[in-house]
Amino acid sequence: MKRICNMWAAVVAASLCWMPSSLWAQTWPEKPIRIIVPYTPGGASDITARLLAERMSTRLGQPVTVDNRAGASGIIGTEAVAKAAPDGYNLVFVASSHVVNQALFGNLSYDPIKSFAPISQTANVQLVMVVPATLGVNTLAEFVALAKAKPGTLSYASSGSGSNPQLFAEMFKQSAGLDLLHVPYKGSTAAHTDLLAGRTHLMFDALASVGPHVKSGRLKLLAVAGPTRSALLPDVPTVAEAGKLPGYGATSWGALLAPAGTPKPVIDRLHQETVAILNAPDVKERLGGLGAEVVASTPQQLADIMLREEARYSKLVRDLKIKPD
Repeated sequence: MKRICNMWAAVVAASLCWMPSSLWAQTWPEKPIRIIVPYTPGGASDITARLLAERMSTRLGQPVTVDNRAGASGIIGTEAVAKAAPDGYNLVFVASSHVVNQALFGNLSYDPIKSFAPISQTANVQLVMVVPATLGVNTLAEFVALAKAKPGTLSYASSGSGSNPQLFAEMFKQSAGLDLLHVPYKGSTAAHTDLLAGRTHLMFDALASVGPHVKSGRLKLLAVAGPTRSALLPDVPTVAEAGKLPGYGATSWGALLAPAGTPKPVIDRLHQETVAILNAPDVKERLGGLGAEVVASTPQQLADIMLREEARYSKLVRDLKIKPD
């Protein structure tokens, strides 16, 4: 009898815990939703977040806005969401560099993994290697030859210390045995001015960001950073191919997160809407034009990716002794 009573007590307790979030999910959303992008406008994360926000507004019947809060390698905007109420009204769109900030800075007020509830990985983004047209090189091999002939005189731009553009460039620098100066900026867009003017000489960035400059002829696209060629750029070699650097290969990814503790029914609804938007043929085509290949993962798949990538990039930060500026 005691065992039966305990069983019913557990059932009642579970029901009490379930009902509020279930009822909440039936009425959610009741007010506008904000997606914070902790990077500057114009980058791949910003463009993807705005595409999601536009479609979500229609599907959810509430305004969904994008708020760019750049700075400190994405920490400022990300911290705001980590501290927000876990009610589904404040989300953050992060790039894969999100998971390296703990290793890079060490004293974050939030945990890149534990402080967030995964919603979906949105896409894989091939970063491309570009140089100013005025540099006078047409291939990756020519860039390597120039850098070796002038050690310490060429520089690479990045969107900040610990960002994917820096990590990918550092991996290239180490693999090719080059002496390059790192020049960090507050976001990709800010880095482009000096790159276009030839004051910096190399950058790894998303095609969405540098594509217009490549099309105009002001930047030259030398290679893609991924381990294999991109289906979106089949004629462009990988860094490993073009530089004869076996083992080199890395991709960026985007992800939508909510504060930890957000009710599961709300996460499920956000995931459902996000995946539906990403899998729409016109959205896939739009993102493909930006160099992004849609993933639309489950929350658990995203959680697994974040754990793996955190271990990988944290090791890279330690091995290369990367420090914030």
